[in-house]
Amino acid sequence: MGIYKECDWKFDKEVVPIFESHVRKSVPMYEEIHSLINDISGWFIEDDTNVYDIGTSTGETLTNLLNSYPNKKAKYFGIDSSLEMIEKAKEKLKYNNVQFIHDDVTEGFTFDNASLTVSMLTMMFISEKKRQNLVDKIYKGLNKGGAFILVEKVIGSNARFNEIWIELYHQLKLKNDIDEKDVFAKSRAIRGVLKPYTVQENIHMLESAGFTKIDTFFKWNNFVGILCVK
Repeated sequence: MGIYKECDWKFDKEVVPIFESHVRKSVPMYEEIHSLINDISGWFIEDDTNVYDIGTSTGETLTNLLNSYPNKKAKYFGIDSSLEMIEKAKEKLKYNNVQFIHDDVTEGFTFDNASLTVSMLTMMFISEKKRQNLVDKIYKGLNKGGAFILVEKVIGSNARFNEIWIELYHQLKLKNDIDEKDVFAKSRAIRGVLKPYTVQENIHMLESAGFTKIDTFFKWNNFVGILCVK
């Protein structure tokens, strides 16, 4: 069933019910990425600190962290600009140390006392003119030794690479039983909404915020996972 309306891409009530099943088909190695995030996070979450999940969607990242590290005495915050996503996340996670916030992190939201901040496939949806400022705030809100985990869809460093990555990505979605019409409908729907950087541009953005300890922990064609430590 098609869910994509040209030039009208939103994480709304039409997307939320099928989000978790669809994202597994449309993001390469989705489970493996979550597993890596989860394992890496265990090195950084500390008692009496805050953990932030930007673009928490249905709360899957926080669910994994809480199930894996039940003895960590941290506070967990899931932030999303979609009220429908926040409501779904609240249905899944009912812990005293978890708070879901319907907010725009690029505006008045502040990060504080953070041992870990995660952004999985979210930064690319944020306006380019606001993106650097957000990463600056993330860096400022991290404690020394704290980590920022960034997972993004990226564009190739040149036109040839980009053509290859896009074609391979479309092939993956077709192999995962996403209808060809939906593949191209989504491509049209997210034009002007999804604005990915190259890997190098993402790293430059992180360095500009103040990060000096940066490494990649995942790469699949046009998807990348980056770990930054303050």
